[in-house]
Amino acid sequence: MDRQTLASSSSSTSGNSINTPPPEDAWYNTYLKLFPQWQSVHSTSRAYGLLVIPIEISRVNQVDAARLDIEMSAMLKEQMVKIFSLMKPGMLFQYEPELDALLEFLIWRFSIWVDKPTPGNALMNLRYRDERAVEARGKVRTGLEGPGLTVSQKIWYCIATVGGQYIWNRLQSFSAFRRWGDTEQRSLARRSWFFLQRIEGFYKAASFGNLLMFLLTGRYRSLIERALKARLVYGSPNMNRAVSFEYMNRQLVWNEFSVTSLITSCVQ
Repeated sequence: MDRQTLASSSSSTSGNSINTPPPEDAWYNTYLKLFPQWQSVHSTSRAYGLLVIPIEISRVNQVDAARLDIEMSAMLKEQMVKIFSLMKPGMLFQYEPELDALLEFLIWRFSIWVDKPTPGNALMNLRYRDERAVEARGKVRTGLEGPGLTVSQKIWYCIATVGGQYIWNRLQSFSAFRRWGDTEQRSLARRSWFFLQRIEGFYKAASFGNLLMFLLTGRYRSLIERALKARLVYGSPNMNRAVSFEYMNRQLVWNEFSVTSLITSCVQ
């Protein structure tokens, strides 16, 4: 009796465990359910193109690259000044804007013009990318692809950075030497001086606004880059920045300790 009961129970459980086959039109019904969703996604992708992968470029790297470029220009200028150290003192001071423009032009000529990063960008693993072409194309796999700057972008970059800085420095030195701000109230020089001050104030306000946008989005650290749509992206996705500040931090700490100990010994 017990054997018959166990056999009947096992046969009932095995019969329940066997699934019934799906109907023949199950795949077709599933296709009809999913087809509207696939059609909406397909139409959206055709209307707006492939979605661009958002990338985050370190803001610290971009700021450090700009600082390194400034330091590189200062080092080149220092070496250039040493060449004219035996000449008449003060003669090179009156040609300082031309010297700065020459050094900036040389850096631009052998870096950006030949599709190479500036020294600071190279140390930070950064390069310039034409953001207009990337936005128009829309086909991005890793977020770091994209062509470099065009010829017109390179030329306008040189005009804005080298030429604009040179003209502004010359105007500042000329107005200070002629004392435009100390002339009569209604004179042309006085009005020109006020006009230059307004331009400078407007530029500083625009630069401050661009800085806030840069800190928020991480794009375009300067107004020139924003106007030209020249964005800094990583040159290699698997390469870290080449500058390490560990030794510098240790040196600063030891300098602070030495200064503190010196002050303490003097006080005692």
